[in-house]
Amino acid sequence: MRKLFQTAGLLTIILMVFASCQNTKTGQQYTVKMNIKNLKQDAKVIMQKREQGKWIKKDSVVLKNGQGELKGHVDGPGLYYFTMKKFNAYMPVWVENSNITINGDLKNLRHLDIKGSKSQSEFDAYADSTKRFTDKERLLGVKYSQARARKDEKTMKDLEDLYNQIEKDRTDYMLGYVKRHNKSVVSPYIILSNSYGLSLDQLEAAANSIDPSLAKNKDLIYLKKRVATLKRVAIGQPFVDFTLNDVNGKPLSLSSVVKTHKYTLVDFWASWCMPCRAENPNVVKAYNAFKDKGFTVFGVSFDKDHDKWVAAIKKDGLVWPQVSDLKFWSSAAGKLYGVQSIPHNVLIGPDGKIIAEDLRGDALSNKLKELLK
Repeated sequence: MRKLFQTAGLLTIILMVFASCQNTKTGQQYTVKMNIKNLKQDAKVIMQKREQGKWIKKDSVVLKNGQGELKGHVDGPGLYYFTMKKFNAYMPVWVENSNITINGDLKNLRHLDIKGSKSQSEFDAYADSTKRFTDKERLLGVKYSQARARKDEKTMKDLEDLYNQIEKDRTDYMLGYVKRHNKSVVSPYIILSNSYGLSLDQLEAAANSIDPSLAKNKDLIYLKKRVATLKRVAIGQPFVDFTLNDVNGKPLSLSSVVKTHKYTLVDFWASWCMPCRAENPNVVKAYNAFKDKGFTVFGVSFDKDHDKWVAAIKKDGLVWPQVSDLKFWSSAAGKLYGVQSIPHNVLIGPDGKIIAEDLRGDALSNKLKELLK
């Protein structure tokens, strides 16, 4: 009897495994058929996605006469780029475990006909619904260029105000759209892709509005991690310490500078960042005006090249402490402070708490003038 049960149990396991394999073959894999017109030569297409600043290869195929097919499995719907390096082409496609067709023309790969992907349809629907904002901005751009050519500063200022209002309207619409479509895998991606322009409160509200059914969605997981990071370094929170090497390769901690000054500006920048270089004179001005009153700057560079970093420091007259791990956007300090764009800065007060951020232009000097009366 015992042997009979063991045999029956083994048979059940075999059937379960077989059923699982069958399920993977029929309902849990993607099939992507590509047809690119006017592609006369063989061309390799790589299916890859962008994660944490790195390209992750998933699949590839060589198109012959513009045609080819890829098959495989994805853990969940996601945005992949079908790249043809030979033609410098990057075709974004939402891939899920379904039968997908991609039809296009080599002469215009920006406009693809993609069918069979529900998530792609959802993303296209959102893109279509925001086209009106893009059209308005494009028109404003033309008018702004004309006004600048005439040196009409009043019209330029009016157009800038209109542009800012359109951006606000776009953001409000996006947040509302995500809330209304909170079960769509596209929604976390939309928020994450636009997170650089959202406040912490907006990010947190958007993340919390996503349906629990998407708890394992990678974009949502990353979004919630970003919210947690930004809350940790928000205004009113104690600064987060870190240690990186200075220009001479010697470790220097932020805390060692903060404890010897009343106010410390942590300035994230890079030699290759033109907006950063344009902002540096304002930081130099503030430093020279308030250095004798307890103010200093702690520069954190997103450079990769040590020599270019040092050359920029010298050329721009940045005489305060400078550190970097020369890891570009993978900067450890940048990740600690949730930095997604530079220039970016945070001002630390006498009690070690963050009291302001993104002080640019005259805002930095005005803030220090207020604090150091």
